[in-house]
Amino acid sequence: MFEACGHLPEPSHSGVFARSMRVALQEAAAHAALLTPAQREGSLQTYRRHLLAADRQGRYAIAALVWLPGQASPVHAHHTWCGYAVLDGTLSETVFEWNDPEKCASAARTQARERGAVSFVRSGRGSIHRLGNASDAPAVSLHVYGVPGAQIGSHVNDVVPVAPAFV
Repeated sequence: MFEACGHLPEPSHSGVFARSMRVALQEAAAHAALLTPAQREGSLQTYRRHLLAADRQGRYAIAALVWLPGQASPVHAHHTWCGYAVLDGTLSETVFEWNDPEKCASAARTQARERGAVSFVRSGRGSIHRLGNASDAPAVSLHVYGVPGAQIGSHVNDVVPVAPAFV
């Protein structure tokens, strides 16, 4: 997908790139033995991110996120493109809309994202969400971000203010 869209100023803005990413994530999610037991370990403090691979050219990084019951991300947009697939369990995704005059996000809808669910978003505040595990069992998701591996903890999430009704 990088080769097919490499001539574009921002490859992730291409429909070909988005479709290819979704297909790759669906294929990965179909392999039950994709992760080792160590890559499925959670943390009691917050969801845990395991870096699985990073492109040598710095175009992307792949991580497994382990969500114990009750854990959730902050409400965030992305500084870069992002794709994810649910490998195990069920995640709850709340999608938000950005209110530019108020400079905050408001919840629009919440949906269950079960095993095999796939999503791809471009960077920016047009795609704001919160992922979390509202179930009583662990959940695992596979994420691909458009950043070098060393920047996965600092250059992915754009944490946004939320309208008081959601807080």
